[in-house]
Amino acid sequence: MDWFKKVNLDAKAAYYLTLSEKILHILTDYDWYSTIIRSTDMCWEWIEEKKYNGLDMYLEIADEDEGLLVVTTLIDPFSENSQAESAFWCVLDAVSYTIRQAYIFDDTENEVPQSIEPVNDEYIQREFMESIRKVDGYQEEWAEQLKKYLLENYPAGSDKKIKREELLKQIA
Repeated sequence: MDWFKKVNLDAKAAYYLTLSEKILHILTDYDWYSTIIRSTDMCWEWIEEKKYNGLDMYLEIADEDEGLLVVTTLIDPFSENSQAESAFWCVLDAVSYTIRQAYIFDDTENEVPQSIEPVNDEYIQREFMESIRKVDGYQEEWAEQLKKYLLENYPAGSDKKIKREELLKQIA
């Protein structure tokens, strides 16, 4: 957990988004896959360009018709596929954590939404890693290589911009 204290805000969120991208293929057959892609893309745009604020990103996932949180309200959205369920929770955790980081970055009067509030450093480390380890094909080396790269290139206090493709190459 100490590595978290040694990287910048963007690197923390990018870590989980990058690992999530490695397992997204498990979800391609679901009707709501485009919702997942839209949410993760929005998070990457925040990391790379600060294109959105935390509230904009939250409103996207909380949309009652097409938001990522809607999937959690569906009856058996994973058709009893435990791999898909684990992959989905990884994505939702990564997106939620990125939104929380955006709220921290924004440093505004807006309160963090109740559904995002518990997704802090400790929560994400525990829950995300527990879920991703259940996904067939996940490799612990990805996480270790990514941590090492982020520590070397995006230390705390650094404002160096992170690029999605750069991180994905690290665990290709």
